[in-house]
Amino acid sequence: MKDRSDMVTDSGSVSLENLQGPTIDRRTTIKLLSGAGIAGLAGCAGSDGSADTNTSDTSATGNGTPDTGDSITAGWYASGLDDLDPHYVTSGERFQLIANITSGLTMLTPEVEMQGDLATDWTVEKGGARIVYELREDVTFHNGEKFTADDVAFSVERSITEEAPNSDLLSPLKPIDDGGVSVIDDYTVAVEFEQPYIPGLIYFSREGRAANVINQTALEEMGREDFKRTPVGTGPFEVVSHDVGERIELEAFDDYYRTDENGTQLPYLDGVTVRAVPEAGTIVNALRSGDLDFINEVPLENAPQLKQSSDIVTHQRPDLNYYNLSMNSDVEPFTTKTARLGFAKLIDSEQMVEEGFFGNANPEPTLYSPAHEWIYRDWEDKPQDQAYDPEEGQRLLEEAGVADASVTLLADGRTKRLMEIIQRQLSNAGLDVSIEQVSTSVYWDRVPDADAVITWSSGDYDPDTGIYRSFHSEGIFNDAGYDNERVDELLEAQRETTDRDERREQLQEIEDRVIKDAPTAFFGHREDVVGHRSHVSGFVHVPFQRRLEYLSTSE
Repeated sequence: MKDRSDMVTDSGSVSLENLQGPTIDRRTTIKLLSGAGIAGLAGCAGSDGSADTNTSDTSATGNGTPDTGDSITAGWYASGLDDLDPHYVTSGERFQLIANITSGLTMLTPEVEMQGDLATDWTVEKGGARIVYELREDVTFHNGEKFTADDVAFSVERSITEEAPNSDLLSPLKPIDDGGVSVIDDYTVAVEFEQPYIPGLIYFSREGRAANVINQTALEEMGREDFKRTPVGTGPFEVVSHDVGERIELEAFDDYYRTDENGTQLPYLDGVTVRAVPEAGTIVNALRSGDLDFINEVPLENAPQLKQSSDIVTHQRPDLNYYNLSMNSDVEPFTTKTARLGFAKLIDSEQMVEEGFFGNANPEPTLYSPAHEWIYRDWEDKPQDQAYDPEEGQRLLEEAGVADASVTLLADGRTKRLMEIIQRQLSNAGLDVSIEQVSTSVYWDRVPDADAVITWSSGDYDPDTGIYRSFHSEGIFNDAGYDNERVDELLEAQRETTDRDERREQLQEIEDRVIKDAPTAFFGHREDVVGHRSHVSGFVHVPFQRRLEYLSTSE
């Protein structure tokens, strides 16, 4: 049996020496991201380090002389931003905001290099099973308390012991009382996994979601209900007020520890007012009128008109998501694989992309996005079980005895348009299909018991984050009730596999089996589009990230 320490070195020629701090170069980081199944991130930066081709923004790495001061108003295309506790938030748009308030041990640069965030250096030991982080000594929390290694340990332990939604990302760690996280001194902390687990370097980054550092005193004094509205971290912005459902006021944290490469204090802005805006027309009109300076997501139906505006700058990239119709296998007519495949074959993903995503998506009915290029395969090389074929779809429904079934599709404001297209496609096959529309806040409460709903993954760097939760029999987002013993085995095995080629094979087999079993009907991978007024500069577009610390204005 091959020693796992060898696997780390052999996997994509990533040596332990190259994984040591204080930085990991671009080439090695790309291999590391590939080892975590997320090499598509590397495509977001060109060879010169630029991250977007349709902008003349000042580089986020400090080239040029950005203006400092001023404040902007940012719109977040979301139904609400009530919970900003990093250990409990699973929605992508909320974490985009939280990453500006809290920090990780490391972070990815726009040039796809890994550098220290709260850590100044790190050492990878035991063939990749243990990482020892040396921490910055100049960091304070927003409440004025000094940051130490105890805060890292507390944040990890709290997530695990409270079984917070993101604690599953920490499951490869050894038990806490057996060295899973250990404080060596005030500014040295170690984490240790059961097996060599190089992707752990990603999970402990600011972008990794698993263990963003929070302040213990603030949490204990405020309690979870208040803390989730005004979390206390060490990031570039602090929350000074939060009027739930209305606005969040962020102010530049004067004692933030990072500067740009020219020594200019970050963030450049004095403050950001964040407003949650769930309606597409409202958020776009506010950007066009100047009521908003920046929006975290451009509704795709409005992307063409914004691209033509001389006052608006848009950024567009392939994203790391998948969209699908999740079919509840516990209720008729979705209780058999034959029936679910029949429904899947009635969905025309090309039409979904043109009419639902306005052309801004990839139409392949598959699990992995092209942005996950390390594990991505051409459509022709994947199972065609969910390929659009209405005649075959009707035949399968007849075979399953559900050709005249009645189905209720659950929708909210953001999914209604897509559901109307699906309703039309299924109705054309003779099915009795209705839509029940509810508010977004009610929608997610109703999802587990609904007949069928549209769900999606939210730009997860490592595909494990989304696929384990959605397709493991005990996954927290397994709303379809999917249960496949082999898929469970593969999902568990790929979390421990450090050999890149072996993990690729495991992930691709998972994709093949999920496509064939059809717990969900896949219909595309939408692109990520961001917009701001032309007087705002400094935005660097890496999918999923919305870093505000480099934004500045020319007014």
